[in-house]
Amino acid sequence: MKKLVPGFLAMSVFASLLVAAQASPLPGDNSRSAAYVRGLNISGKVGDDGKTFLADDDNRWIVSNPGALKGQEGRYVILKCRMDLSNRAIQVLSVHQQSAETRPASSDSAFRR
Repeated sequence: MKKLVPGFLAMSVFASLLVAAQASPLPGDNSRSAAYVRGLNISGKVGDDGKTFLADDDNRWIVSNPGALKGQEGRYVILKCRMDLSNRAIQVLSVHQQSAETRPASSDSAFRR
């Protein structure tokens, strides 16, 4: 029994090190900082200047092509965009304005659990 506990402890530490090594990127791997190739849908509010975007998860992004958001300043929209994580920038592919009645609110019954 005394040999079993340290062996189990050593195996669990080894397994956690393997998982940590797989989760961390390699030093020369730029795949996480590269721009996403496919478009992602994110929703949030366009800044008053049209050059920034505040997502619903409170992440602020710089818009690399602010001309795509012309006329949407200060509005709540859904963007299809590509993200550049290293520069905290997004390239807007398309814009969809979401109507106020379909926007989720914290007072909805779905959030009262």
